[in-house]
Amino acid sequence: MERKDKELRGSNNGVIGGYHKWLKARTQGITWLPKVKGPSGKEAEVPEESEEVQALKAELEKMRVVKEKLKTTVTRVRKECDKLRDVNMTDVSLFSLIS
Repeated sequence: MERKDKELRGSNNGVIGGYHKWLKARTQGITWLPKVKGPSGKEAEVPEESEEVQALKAELEKMRVVKEKLKTTVTRVRKECDKLRDVNMTDVSLFSLIS
């Protein structure tokens, strides 16, 4: 039981983003997996992705790019805000010394 728990965790001892990501990481190099024969003796067919699924995946990837750009912008704005707050606090403390 302990072994399975460790496999589902990353180096930080946090869960690796869900079962599907874990399964994909574990089966990535296995080329024979889609050709596994079912109980009837026939090879299991790998379903083709529909155009709708492909379009949704493309849209999801675009959203990930937008998200990363937004995170970068938010980080930059936070740093600017922190700098301005520090400058403002310095000005306020200087003003109180003068008064």
